[in-house]
Amino acid sequence: MSAVAFFSDVKAAPLPQWASAPAVTTVNALTLKECILRAFSRNPDVTQQAAQIGIGQAQIDEAQSAWYPQIGLNGNAGPSRQYDSSGSLDNSTSYGITITQLVYDFGKTSNNVKQQTAARDSYRFKLMSTLSEVAEKTALTYMEARRYQALSEAAQNNIHSLESVYKLANLRASAGLNSSSDELQAQTRIEGMRSNLEQYQAQLQSTLAQLAVLTGVKSLSLAAPPNGLTEQPVSLDNIDYGKIPEVLAAENLRQSAEYGVEKSKAEYLPTLSIQGAKTRYQTSDRNYWNDQLQLNVNAPLYQGGAVSAQVEQAEGKHKISASQVEQAKLDVLQKASVAFANWNGARGRELAGSAQATSAKRSRDVYRDEYKLGKRSLSDLLTVEQDVFQAQSAEINANYDGWNAAVNYAAAVNNLIPLAGIKEGVYNDLPDLK
Repeated sequence: MSAVAFFSDVKAAPLPQWASAPAVTTVNALTLKECILRAFSRNPDVTQQAAQIGIGQAQIDEAQSAWYPQIGLNGNAGPSRQYDSSGSLDNSTSYGITITQLVYDFGKTSNNVKQQTAARDSYRFKLMSTLSEVAEKTALTYMEARRYQALSEAAQNNIHSLESVYKLANLRASAGLNSSSDELQAQTRIEGMRSNLEQYQAQLQSTLAQLAVLTGVKSLSLAAPPNGLTEQPVSLDNIDYGKIPEVLAAENLRQSAEYGVEKSKAEYLPTLSIQGAKTRYQTSDRNYWNDQLQLNVNAPLYQGGAVSAQVEQAEGKHKISASQVEQAKLDVLQKASVAFANWNGARGRELAGSAQATSAKRSRDVYRDEYKLGKRSLSDLLTVEQDVFQAQSAEINANYDGWNAAVNYAAAVNNLIPLAGIKEGVYNDLPDLK
């Protein structure tokens, strides 16, 4: 048996589940809302942030556990000798139970609970921020796909218009009213426009592939985006930073760091607790129980400067977290400002492109009539056809530049998800978000 035949008969081992490729299905149509929801359930960052909230809640439970009784069992086996005024006892075995209840620790536990609670809340806001980022990325990809769909349609319409010019030139050449070079010139323009169409189609397929990776589905049709995106009020003076997840996450981390300072300072103070124990001792002479109920006071006197160092570290973290709140505000303002400028610029270019397209279409109709009468050359007619397509392309690009700016602004001010038609209660239906 040859080596090729041998290896062809060997069956490949099945891939483990973690190594399988992400699934992508095909659907007939998608809306922006459906794309964003699918991206939520597919994006690993969303799942990770949701799991981080669970970790934060567990950290709160761990901090709160200090308030509850601490119960432990103990046991020892082996020789042990105790000396007292009456002599000595040789122990071979001891076992028992110990219960410790915290009474008061001057804010160590309460500040630790508050610190972990603030940290858990910051994780929640980070999840909201992650959802907004995923929604923004998905919406921008959605808009780009819509852009290339519109450009492809404009190129297809221009091809149909050029084909009618070609037929007109063919009729005039057959009647001897112009040379056959007009037909070649028109055919060249048609082929050039078909090349543009192929480029737009390739870009469309590439964008749809990106959208399929984000959502897990590949759609044959994309619905029009909601008008609410372009109708939202846009202003840089009335941004409510108290509702923006990035700022809220930074503020909660600042609060967490503040509680951390108070917790570190409380380490200078004693901790009071009640300890009860019942231990059974088995000796060489007799067996007996030892009962214990005591108030314990644990007060640090000197630890080599460890507590002071911990306080300094906590205060440093608090200063850093306070500056991060301001940095988050500046980041939001910068993003909103850029989106605001892009939005205004796109609206102006769209109006100019629309006016240019209307004028070019009117000129095309006039030139076509004049060409039929022999008052215009085919070159003039082809030039105005190119002007129509360029004006339409400029209008389409300006329109979708405006959509992209609207998406960026809505994401910056935490308004994108509701404008896409997604209500907050929908989050509960997503995997790992409960």
